[in-house]
Amino acid sequence: MLTSPVDGLASPKVASLGRDVVLLTWDVPHAERGSPSSLKNDGEDIWPSASLRLSLPGGGSRLFWVFQRPADERAGLDLSLEARGLGTSVSIDRDVTLAPAHAEDLIDGIDNHGRVALASALLNVWGAMFRLRRDRTFIELLSNLLSHMAPTPGQAVAIAQIADDFILTRTSLVAGFGKIDAIYTFGRNGLTRIHAVAHRIPDAKDGRDVIHLLIDRARIPAEDPLLILIGPGGLSVRRLLKPEGRLPSIERWFREQAQAMPGLREHVLREIAARSAAGPAYALELQLRSPLRPRRLSSSLTAPSAEIVSALATSAGTLVTGWYRDPVNLFAGIEVGSTENEPLDLTKHLFTFPVEVAGPTKGSRLGATGFAVLAPTGTRAAQNLQPRFHLRLKSGARHSLVPHPQPADPAEARAAALRAIPAQHVDQSVLTQVLRPAIADLHAQVRNQIGRPTIRKIGVSHQRPKASVIIPLYRNLEFLRFQIAAFAADPWMRANAELIYVLDSPEQAQEVEHLLGGLHLVYGLPVVLVVMERNGGYARANNVGVSIAQGDVLALVNSDIIPVSPGWLEAMAARLNGRRRIGAVGPKLLFEDGSIQHAGMYFSQDHRGYWLNQHFHKGMPRDYAPACEERVVPAVTGACLVTTRSLFESVGGFTEDYVVGDYEDSDLCLKITMTERKIAYVPDVELYHLERKSMSLNAEYMRGIAWQYNCALHTERWRDVMIAAMQTGRPRKGRNAAI
Repeated sequence: MLTSPVDGLASPKVASLGRDVVLLTWDVPHAERGSPSSLKNDGEDIWPSASLRLSLPGGGSRLFWVFQRPADERAGLDLSLEARGLGTSVSIDRDVTLAPAHAEDLIDGIDNHGRVALASALLNVWGAMFRLRRDRTFIELLSNLLSHMAPTPGQAVAIAQIADDFILTRTSLVAGFGKIDAIYTFGRNGLTRIHAVAHRIPDAKDGRDVIHLLIDRARIPAEDPLLILIGPGGLSVRRLLKPEGRLPSIERWFREQAQAMPGLREHVLREIAARSAAGPAYALELQLRSPLRPRRLSSSLTAPSAEIVSALATSAGTLVTGWYRDPVNLFAGIEVGSTENEPLDLTKHLFTFPVEVAGPTKGSRLGATGFAVLAPTGTRAAQNLQPRFHLRLKSGARHSLVPHPQPADPAEARAAALRAIPAQHVDQSVLTQVLRPAIADLHAQVRNQIGRPTIRKIGVSHQRPKASVIIPLYRNLEFLRFQIAAFAADPWMRANAELIYVLDSPEQAQEVEHLLGGLHLVYGLPVVLVVMERNGGYARANNVGVSIAQGDVLALVNSDIIPVSPGWLEAMAARLNGRRRIGAVGPKLLFEDGSIQHAGMYFSQDHRGYWLNQHFHKGMPRDYAPACEERVVPAVTGACLVTTRSLFESVGGFTEDYVVGDYEDSDLCLKITMTERKIAYVPDVELYHLERKSMSLNAEYMRGIAWQYNCALHTERWRDVMIAAMQTGRPRKGRNAAI
């Protein structure tokens, strides 16, 4: 190896970083700006290469170049270096074996800031760029460098284990250490990057910050492990200590320690959720097993009080509802806590409404201010079942508020969202800005979790049925015997139709299968029972039933429909033909007392601007003359709707983003009319409809605002079409176009 120094300058030094990687250093007497110029071999830039400039005492600079020796090197290397007008050259013979770089030489004369920069280059750039993290020469260099920089490392202590995957570790740093950019473990076998986010708790007592890290167990060296924290302003080396006994589980740590550090608890949950495929499920389980103690500010006649009632986290935001009392005008705001940023003030976004809450004595009630807001959901967030909030007062005091654990199951969370605000206080702005985004997200989660149905055949089904009768079942089995008895008494149905029940309350599967099996023994009517894996709602149940149906004609029928006489399906199917372009038909439906429940549907606008589904002639006598006219109508109810399979499938079936079950039928009818088909009402076909008997068993619908949500969604989607239909007079309320 030959070097050609400049007069009065030290010669460049050449050493090995390991694995044919060359480190070239050159001290120059002046201060350089920026990175050193590129390194050239025979006039050509060497690539890949890296460089670094560090300041020396007295105004000089130490320049570093790192590059990989070419694999096809034949005659050695002739390197040229330049620095602010100065130039020199270095020749490296082909057969020369370079001596390893020495830490003492590299850091000699370099101040602490420069040493941190050099260590950062070795750790963050050169080791990864040239794949040296497992190279023995590189490991030895790093070990010596760290020994010089931290001859007596502090301690990092493992405090809890997370399954068999991670270790929760605690250490401390001086308060002025600054941002942590990279974290490594280091041992005899090399350097390993830890993709963890440090959680910092300021400690004003001794001027040090407490740092917690989640470290992959597999990335901790078996012998003498070191933990390295590095950032723009510093480098800290810690000896990672393992306790002699078994570490406490994270569940135990959550119960015993994390209650006092809710911010750290949330950080650990986010880290767990982000670090493995099973992480989100495990983070959720931890919250269920080790919940925080709920906190509210108790009701008082004279002092402020408050409570967070719901905090349902969704990708669209966190639906927050609660209340506060402010008898002496001290209320200043509501904040949501954050481990990533400063607490977020929600006050200016609150929708408020009057409520009553429990008073200080048993049975007493006090007036309060209810509120609702859609708060931003933090990035990288695990599903947080107990977000932290604060009631902020004008005095500057901040009182912690922690809700009870929120539902983890999306269906339960959706039900909670539907009843989060009393229906009388839900106006269009609250629905649009607060409730709807959260409910839509939770409903999508429910749909994604429904799973695959189970199909059970009772009796021998028709091989080629003309029609398929699809009947969703949800909890109410009261009318099943009567319905099947009526179907069995219909010769056309027995000869031409298959009967498909879709059980949307799977917990009843054994009971329903036993009941249908017994009815088959009595009537000999074959039945296909489809059991949903989870409750999916009216639209999904029908769509699943249609997906296994074999008939060209589909009869979509509720479980509380009872035919008055045989031949109903044959008569309705006969109305479906190409010449008159009838796409769907509905019958006359009767209440138990014989009065009219349904004679076709029309649309009307309410005082809020929403368009509602209305039934023609509801409550009128069975033989009311206008209800006895066969005609085209805007829509018919899904309680009994007959169409063709091809048309149903061509329009995409029932739209599934309506919640629980409402407005799907008119949505389907409007989609059918968009294909230039008509919807017909057939009064000669009569069936009893014991309206909403099963719907009354659904708490989500009866206690919440599902109908308002669905109505708003339906109105937004079909407003212009409904307005045109009702203004043109075809079809219209009253006398409509005859078929």
